[in-house]
Amino acid sequence: MSYIQVKNLSYTYPDQNIPVFKKHNLSLTIEDTQTYSLYGIIGPSGTGKTTLLSILGGQLHPQKGKILINQQNIYEIGDRERRQLLAVQMQTSSALRGSLKYNLIFGIPDSEHLYTDEYLQEVLKQVGLWNIFKDKDGLDTLIGEGGMNLSGGQRQRLNFAGLYLRAKHFKPNLILIDEPTSSLDEISEQAITAMIDELSGQAITFVVAHRLKTLDKAVGILDTSLITQNTQLEFYSQQKLIKVSQYYRDLRQGKAQLEE
Repeated sequence: MSYIQVKNLSYTYPDQNIPVFKKHNLSLTIEDTQTYSLYGIIGPSGTGKTTLLSILGGQLHPQKGKILINQQNIYEIGDRERRQLLAVQMQTSSALRGSLKYNLIFGIPDSEHLYTDEYLQEVLKQVGLWNIFKDKDGLDTLIGEGGMNLSGGQRQRLNFAGLYLRAKHFKPNLILIDEPTSSLDEISEQAITAMIDELSGQAITFVVAHRLKTLDKAVGILDTSLITQNTQLEFYSQQKLIKVSQYYRDLRQGKAQLEE
């Protein structure tokens, strides 16, 4: 059984006076018998989707509140323990540097790294990147500081490939992914969606979605357009969400777009 708990979360951006979260709570329990655990996060721009993921992932410390995964406060444990509890991919990353292979296995200790070059190449094929690098220096291709010699979509796919490998290695309880399919073509989107489905079979997986069809199989969806109405953050089934959320109804009817 796995538990995700957010208790009395409060956060206000330093340059703003309006709080994003004010004593909000979230409680999610996953029974061992539940074999698929994909949960989506949607909402209009500026309603706290990425902020919530950053707080859950430990990158952004809330002004008040606790984040507990299986009763462990993620802000009171070391990096090693945190990696075993959660894996995170945010929408952008400035940490890219060095070789392609270095970026893929970044965060996995050398003494524990068991991935063969052939397996790494297969993961790159799945995310639609190997053809870009195979005729250069392959896994030894230099990415450049911040990945500036890659397009936004290529950086995004590389970030996701790294997340996938870390999640397969550490087998965390919670996986957090911010907009994994934005800037992607349809074939790459389908491949990454299939990989997310695979990860959702091994861990609770929260996805901030850029396209609604990424969440077709989601067990529940949290709509941040509702957080001003209720301090309880809740993942609704798609059948219930369409009844309680005008924003979600507009999305389904094509009157609103997730793209930002």
